[in-house]
Amino acid sequence: MKKSLAGILTGSLLFIGTTFSVAADEHNDKDCGDFADHNEVMAFWYENGYSADNDPHRLDADNDGLACEVTQSEYDNYVASQEGDDSSESVTEEDQDESAAESESEEGAALPDTASNGPLMMLFGAGVAGAGSLLLFRRKNKTA
Repeated sequence: MKKSLAGILTGSLLFIGTTFSVAADEHNDKDCGDFADHNEVMAFWYENGYSADNDPHRLDADNDGLACEVTQSEYDNYVASQEGDDSSESVTEEDQDESAAESESEEGAALPDTASNGPLMMLFGAGVAGAGSLLLFRRKNKTA
């Protein structure tokens, strides 16, 4: 009876722990309906470097490398306009040195929204390991 109760409790805790992990990712998940038009979709797709192999939001349902049914010509035009904007700005060596110095001075800046609830899951894992150790030691004491 005690073993089955411990198994049910452990299974419940594992289920709750995985639910917390999945819930943290749902807040940042993007869908095609979250964007006003194709330009927003293409900007998001291009800026994050997504492709058919790298699509964490599952915006590319048909795996053609283009998000939210954007056509290849639309995306090519968008990429050309972005690369055209980048090439028109010439960056000198002095500008690079100044930007490197600025990025070094930004120590302690806010972290991006890529963090997960890893510490919570580590604490949960330590608790499960501790409970398992307690059950193991109790069993050894009873059999000895």
